Amino acid sequence: MPTSEHGEFEENSKSPYSFEYYDSSWELEEMKDLEKDEAIKKWTKNHGIIIPYWDEDGKLRGFKPDFLIERVNGSKAIIEIKGKHLLPIFRHKMDAAAEWCKARKMEFIVISKY
Repeated sequence: MPTSEHGEFEENSKSPYSFEYYDSSWELEEMKDLEKDEAIKKWTKNHGIIIPYWDEDGKLRGFKPDFLIERVNGSKAIIEIKGKHLLPIFRHKMDAAAEWCKARKMEFIVISKY
């Protein structure tokens, strides 16, 4: 399980912002990995994307993915980090995000932890 760690990540050279907020130790770990990855040109959590989806009760909701990345080759992707125990209830969001990304020629990546 991630720790309920929150904070500001300031060691970023690939974000357009002077710092990025993280909401868990998993997000902080991903930020560090994105900074080290030579294939990543830019990344941010502060992207403003909200993907509409219908929940299991038929209500329209909005889902804000964790990261927007742009690779050196110009391709873009959205990354969502979830605990494996949450993947079954994440299905509606995951399906909507995959379709949203497909319509924009982007990749949708789910990183599941533990």
